[in-house]
Amino acid sequence: MQYLGMMLFVVTTAGAGILLTRVDIPPPWRYFIAALSVLPSILIVIGMLRAIRRKDELFQRIQFEAIAFSAVLTWLFTFSWGALELLNIVPKMPAYVTASALVLLYGIGGWLFGRKYQ
Repeated sequence: MQYLGMMLFVVTTAGAGILLTRVDIPPPWRYFIAALSVLPSILIVIGMLRAIRRKDELFQRIQFEAIAFSAVLTWLFTFSWGALELLNIVPKMPAYVTASALVLLYGIGGWLFGRKYQ
């Protein structure tokens, strides 16, 4: 199910991007079209949760530790960056940087904690 969600996410995001850049659409509808790409994310979440639930306890523990690792380091990074933003030391950070950091750190955490239990 998560693969269907990922494919739909790519299609809806690309479609929304093309539509919003090439067609003049009034503001209320622009927000609605942009938000359509969020709906396939629900399928991704459901699919990932189902996949993790079907695995054994060791796999679930590795995933939990990877998620905790990612969440804590992303929190530390974003709050530190935010404090520096308030002091006008660094530029504003786009939201996609935070999301990318979360995913990257989750992958690193999965690799690290997976090795721990081998």
